[in-house]
Amino acid sequence: MNLIWQAGRIGPMELKNRTVRSATNEHLADRNGMLTQAWADTEIELARNEVGLVITGHFAVDPARRADEGQPAMLPDIDRETLRKAADGVHGYGGRIVMQLNDAGLKAPEAVNGQPPKGPDDFTVSELKELRDRYVAAAIIAKECGFDGVQVHCAHGYFLSSFLDPKFNHRTDEYGGSYDNRFRLAGEVISAVRDAVGKDMAVLVKMDSNSNPDFHHALEMFAASRIDAVEISGVDFGARKGEKSAFYLDALLEAGKGMEIPFILTGGIFSLGEAERVLEAGIPFVGFSRSLICEPGLIAAWKAGMQNEAKCLACNGCYQIYRSRYVRCVQHKTPMPQLEKVFGAK
Repeated sequence: MNLIWQAGRIGPMELKNRTVRSATNEHLADRNGMLTQAWADTEIELARNEVGLVITGHFAVDPARRADEGQPAMLPDIDRETLRKAADGVHGYGGRIVMQLNDAGLKAPEAVNGQPPKGPDDFTVSELKELRDRYVAAAIIAKECGFDGVQVHCAHGYFLSSFLDPKFNHRTDEYGGSYDNRFRLAGEVISAVRDAVGKDMAVLVKMDSNSNPDFHHALEMFAASRIDAVEISGVDFGARKGEKSAFYLDALLEAGKGMEIPFILTGGIFSLGEAERVLEAGIPFVGFSRSLICEPGLIAAWKAGMQNEAKCLACNGCYQIYRSRYVRCVQHKTPMPQLEKVFGAK
């Protein structure tokens, strides 16, 4: 049996295989950030097609700083029934579901939020504590609605990622300067979330492999923060158009030596053979994003022996196509009504 079909464990979660849907913005909330049935159906479809762990697209912990018009937000009246339907549906197919939590920071457009974006230098210490509390409140809602875990997004130039990066964090207080100081906020968020949800819910982190010159030290800091797994990506994933080999494998194998915390490697994995290469190298889980946008049934097709390669072109067209053709992949023919509702003529 291929390694990919073997069961695995992340903290309290028992996973039926080694496949992870890396958090991918579905763009399927309404314009106010409220969830829709189309969003829930997307998560359930992935589990129905043998994805072992579904990590949702990022939820905005602060509704005032969403990344785009279709991103769901942790509103006071968030639709808990739809959250429960998604969790129950994924569980019904033997999958596990984790909610990714995020603040868009400098990537929160004024056109969407009605106010300029805010970066690390723009927050008072009291505002940082308020933001930490928003992550905690969101994690509690996820737990109450039956999710198996939460993932704190510390990658791709969003707020916590930019806080870790000296190019964006110029603070001179205890949250700036050295890496340990720049890590302080992420560490406080993770610790507070862990305290709130307890040991029976998984807490994951997504981090960049290449936003800090000392990747090993960054991994050490995250590994020591009471998390159950680290997902590895990078700030340059969008620039690697057309590449079809695991982007960050070599860097992770070098920086992660001697660490026992489970890793999920995401980026550039488009074939069963490449997934097996990552697993054989000692990385316990493989993450997929663009390939599952193109083919939500990809993992099931691999398991059935129907194909070994993804049809995804790695063209990055999925980053913007939904704004004009109302599909999620340039190869898709049938528009999604919810995308047209959000991104159609205003």
